[in-house]
Amino acid sequence: MYKRIDGRRLVQNAGEKVILLGTVVKTGFQGKNIELRTTDGVHVNVTLPECIDENTEGYIEVHGTLQSKSTMACHSYILFPLSMTEKFDADQYNELMAILNVLGPGKWKISENDTGY
Repeated sequence: MYKRIDGRRLVQNAGEKVILLGTVVKTGFQGKNIELRTTDGVHVNVTLPECIDENTEGYIEVHGTLQSKSTMACHSYILFPLSMTEKFDADQYNELMAILNVLGPGKWKISENDTGY
């Protein structure tokens, strides 16, 4: 199960499967590596499973394994076009991440067998 985090929580989640949301700062020469800027301003180097050849102007959500506080091996990603994210409020998203971190996954269980968010 993937855990949704922000840049401030990279260190304590190294080695874990996580979801990061941010914008592409830079794309590598072959298009398989990107520099992601999380919604709270932390830069992460992400290795994608395949070359990215789409417009990367909007937000991107990457699902993968954190290798360290600044590197991630991406298993899959979702590109959100600029037209879809132009009114996205990163500050509100960051507040949500802070709340989720305080509450923890156990607060979102629907049943005993549920693992939470």
